[in-house]
Formats: sequence, C-alpha cells, structure tokens
Amino acid sequence: MRKFSIGIVMLSLIFTFNSCNSDDITQGSPTGTEQTNFYKTEADFTRAILGTYQGFKQAGFYGAGGTSSDINIVGDLLADDLLFNYNGRGSNRTSSSWGYDGTVTPTSLYNSGYNIIARANLILSNLNNLQDGAFKNQIKGEALAVRALTHLELARFYGKIPTQSSNALTSQGIPYITSYDPFEMPSREESMKVVYDKIIEDFNNAIPYLTNSVGTTRISKNTAQALLGRTYLYLGNYAKAIENYTPVVAAVNPAKASDLAGLWTNKNSNGVLFEIPFVLSNDNAIGGNYSQGSTNSNINMEYSVDKRFYDMYNSITEPERKNAYFKIFEPANANGKPTIAVYKYLQGGPQLGVNNGRYLRVEEVILDLAEAQYLSNNQSGALATLNKLRNVRYSTYAGGETGSAIFDAIILERRKELAFETGDRFITLKRLQNVNGIPAIYKEGVKRSGNGFYADGSGNPPAELILKAGDYRWQLPIAITTINRNPNIKQTDGYPQ
Repeated sequence: MRKFSIGIVMLSLIFTFNSCNSDDITQGSPTGTEQTNFYKTEADFTRAILGTYQGFKQAGFYGAGGTSSDINIVGDLLADDLLFNYNGRGSNRTSSSWGYDGTVTPTSLYNSGYNIIARANLILSNLNNLQDGAFKNQIKGEALAVRALTHLELARFYGKIPTQSSNALTSQGIPYITSYDPFEMPSREESMKVVYDKIIEDFNNAIPYLTNSVGTTRISKNTAQALLGRTYLYLGNYAKAIENYTPVVAAVNPAKASDLAGLWTNKNSNGVLFEIPFVLSNDNAIGGNYSQGSTNSNINMEYSVDKRFYDMYNSITEPERKNAYFKIFEPANANGKPTIAVYKYLQGGPQLGVNNGRYLRVEEVILDLAEAQYLSNNQSGALATLNKLRNVRYSTYAGGETGSAIFDAIILERRKELAFETGDRFITLKRLQNVNGIPAIYKEGVKRSGNGFYADGSGNPPAELILKAGDYRWQLPIAITTINRNPNIKQTDGYPQ
C-alpha cells in the first residue's frame, strides 16, 4: 500500500461528524504522521464505512447549523413552496432570489460531496487487504453505491439533468472521481453523458454485493436499486427505471398515515430506505434551517410555508400528513401575526430540531414508478401505483383519473409528500422541462404565487418570483474559493469565469 501523510485528515475521514471543505481531500496532515496500519481488519473497514456515512452530516448535506443551506432546504428555498421570512435572520436570502454567482453560493454541497467520495475511494483503494467473502463484498458494494449516490447528487444540482433540455447529455459535466489521491486536481467531465454512464456503472457494480439486511442507516440493495431507477428516470429511460423501481415498491411498504407523527419525531423509520441518523442531544438540529425556537414567544423563522401550498392539503381527509408537516405559529417578532412553519423537522427526536436526515423513502420510489409508467403509456399501471400511496394517506379520495389528470395527480402527491426533503421540488421542476407527453405547465420553471410570508398571504413577497426554464441558474455555481484551489475546475456555464 502506498504511503502518504494523512494523519489528522485520516482521522477526520473516519471519525468526525463536522463540516469539512476541499482542503480535507487535497492536503496532507500538518503533523506529517504516517498511517500505514489502518485498513487491515474487518473492524477497521467497519469503522471506515461508518465514517463515510458520517460524511453526510457535513454542511451541504445534513449539517444544518441554521444557515439554510443544507440539502433538506436549499432546493425548496430555490423553488415555489417556501418563502423567505423577512422577520428572520436573513439566512441564505441571496440564494432564495437566485442571486448566487460563485462569490455567493446556495450551498456547500459541492465540497462536502467530494469529501464523501474521497472517503469511499479510500476504502476501495484498500479493499484487497480483506479476505474474499461476504464482509468484503458488503463493504465494496456500499462504498461503490455511496460513490454513485454522491456523484448523482452533485450532477443533478451542478449540471443539467438529461431530461431538462435537448442538449443536456452533451452539456458540461462534473468531476467523476474513482480513485483516492489527496493531491489530485480533477477537471469536469466532458459531458453529462459520461457522468451518467459512470453513475450507472457504479450502481450496477455495487448491487450484486449488497443485501437488504443492513437496516436504514447503511445502503441496502433496495436503496441502490431505487437510486439506479432514479438515474434512469433522469435519463428518460423509463423501461429501465420501471425495471429497477418495481422490486423495491413490491418489497417495502409506505408509512401509514398513523405513522407520520412518529416518523418525524424519530420514533419510527417506516418506509425509509436510507437515512442519516441524528440520535444524540448534541447532534445537529436539521430544523434550524427553517426556524429556531418552538413557541410563539421564542420562534424565529428563516423561511415560511406559502399559503398557496399549505392550502393544497386537506384537513379532513389527510390530517395526519398536514399536522406532521406544518404548524401555524403567532411569533412575537411578527407582532403575533400567524405564520406557517415547516414542522417536519422542528419537532425532533432527542430534542427540538434534531431529526434524522431521510435521504430516500419508498414513497418517493412509488411516485417515481408511477411517473415512469405514465410516461411509458401505461396509464392504468401508473394509477394503480399512485394509489399505493394515496390509500395510506387519505381517509377518502376521488381517484379514477384518466389521461393527463393522472400525471397531475402524481406530481401533486409528489409535491405534497416530499415537501422539504432533499430539494425534490426544485429538482422536479428542473428535470421536467423537456419531457414529452406532459402538460406544458410543468415545463415553465419556477412561478411563485406572489404571496407574502404570513399565513394569510400578506406581508412581503419574495424579491423574485420567476425562474424561467432554461435559465443557467438551474445549475448551481461552484464557490470561487474552490476554483482558486484547483485551476483545472471550470465554473458552471453561465456564471462569471
């Protein structure tokens, strides 16, 4: 095994939960300590893979810290269901009006993502130290799947999604890193097609090594297969998406309506395929991205829910979902004027705001499968799949849609079910812009309601209301500081170079 100075960097890769930046994967340890005896035993590799998952607790993913820049909020503050609250501290305000340019960025997802990828690659580079067998296979499968998942996450935010435009596959890629080299200065791949081909290759190589016996805090076969399905959905290959989604939907039941209150207070993980656990009282408070405090007298909201979106939920037929997702406060710093808060994370588990980062739930897979079936001209199959979710969310619903009304129903349930999770609304509006056979309204980009941030729609509206389809800002900029460290990285197209 090649020796290199990693010292504290090695220890941070394995043990810490804290935010990291690109320096962590491009510089050696200031101590100069040589680490040559790790990655020898199964215990070493167990600690390493768990440390890789802890990378998702960095800022940009689920690191929180009240900066309103992590994965569970950034996509929604860029979209149309969440409104900047002028009574808050101003967290990420520039991004909420699409004012980012590289000197200002919406999120640190880029640096955190490549830190996680470096951890996975470090494991894979030492894998031959293990004896062949089930343990080695599981570690290999997980590391490959983490690498693929993270590249897919970076690709969908920093590059074009293949169904977004006619030229998306030939558009600017992202770096795809498949080896561990702390001194590497990678460039962006020549196209998104290259990136997606490599993502598919990594998932396909991972799946045969994975099992479904590892729980929800490590990547299982179901998780990897669902994410491979997501990759194909983004490519517009609906047959392959259906092929991968179908066994997952058959194997895992969605959470019942009665489960939702417990799901969002960490009392159960029903329907969850992959999550980042926050179980200690000193873990990061994900809910802090949206607001701090829990009473009318002390709550301080960074972002509030748009009345238009809140009114899409039915208090009679889906009270469990509505009550688990939202709460109306009368904040003292708003002179008691009612304001709708995101309650999904605010409730917490060990303490207020501390909640697991639910990266993937089977509910999303159900909705993906229904969409892929609809776009494959299997309307009856799409409706039956959609009803798997609606049957456990509503006490009663009309159903029986035909034609484009089926697609409308799928997107409505997606918007409601996955609100404020991993930026799904922004990604959905992004990826549908060039999809054939759907209503034109889904190809128009972001169109905010014009409501203000109070519960009755009054108050200041967002500074900007429209992000047109095709705008370069659908792809996020890389921080200038990152580009300065690596001259081989070109800024995302459209931004100052």
